[in-house]
Amino acid sequence: MTELIAKRDHKFYFAAMWLAIGIISSIDLYWAVKNQHIMLYNEQNPIGRYLIRQDNGDVALFMGIKMAGTILALGFLIFLYHHKRLYAWLSVIFLTIAQFLLLFYLGQ
Repeated sequence: MTELIAKRDHKFYFAAMWLAIGIISSIDLYWAVKNQHIMLYNEQNPIGRYLIRQDNGDVALFMGIKMAGTILALGFLIFLYHHKRLYAWLSVIFLTIAQFLLLFYLGQ
């Protein structure tokens, strides 16, 4: 039976999805900073709205925490890749799909 993805290409595809997660998160950060004057009213995430309110309408606290979460998630994906590869693949595929849905939402 032939494999869906050649074994030699696994690392490439994992890295591509890993990078896509980080890049799309950076695009989200850019748009949040660019549109911070309306973020308090347009933010869909109740935790995000709370953090913006706590920072007097500024998005710095929210974006800092969001980026820290992204970095932790990306680091955890690398850890999983080395210790529980199946979980790493399931996670990176799910997160990549979620990030592309976010990118689609941002583009509307």
